[in-house]
Amino acid sequence: MSLRSPSRTRRRVADSPPPTSQGGSSNGAKAAAARKIEEEVEHLLAKLEKEGVEINDKIASIIDKEEARIEAEVVRKNENNELKRTGIMCVLSFASAAVGCLLGMERCERSFYQAVAMKIVFGE
Repeated sequence: MSLRSPSRTRRRVADSPPPTSQGGSSNGAKAAAARKIEEEVEHLLAKLEKEGVEINDKIASIIDKEEARIEAEVVRKNENNELKRTGIMCVLSFASAAVGCLLGMERCERSFYQAVAMKIVFGE
């Protein structure tokens, strides 16, 4: 695929809602990444056109390689963020379970002491 100057060709990225903190898809993050790539490529093409450089196949292939590198970097960052989010959710889940167990044991201990006190006082 050879690229043309930004004045002749404009690629459009499908708009999608941003991801929410309550779940949902990561389409918003992917669209943001695609917009970032598109902006960088168009900025580069505008700079080249401003300098009077003719965009031939060699330059277009270099730009395509750079675009693929940027896209891979953005995908890698998104995957790292997803792993961090998953790790935090796991830690919160285990912490909640541990607190629940401790509260349950404390309640059992109190009821045990209460039952012993009832037997001592009332002899039941």
